[in-house]
Amino acid sequence: MFQPIAPLDLTYVVGGAPDPSFGRCGPGADMPYLGDVRTPACARHDALVDRYLAGGSSTIMAHLRAAPALPAAVGSYVGVRAGQLADQLGRYLK
Repeated sequence: MFQPIAPLDLTYVVGGAPDPSFGRCGPGADMPYLGDVRTPACARHDALVDRYLAGGSSTIMAHLRAAPALPAAVGSYVGVRAGQLADQLGRYLK
């Protein structure tokens, strides 16, 4: 069966990202030690922030209004990094 694609996901899929760090988990290039992890949940959060900024919200208010999407973004980041760590440990313990 076909499932509809959420508009925020569609924007990410078709390359509508407004900047190179769109979808990157974390506060941007200021913290390179977090790695370059990009997930759909982080892209969804970024898209919400961008939407609120475009609607006239201040930077702080845009981030506060997008806060409900933050737990999923953080969870997706932790999941990716845990998987990477497990892969590295698996290779090391062989």
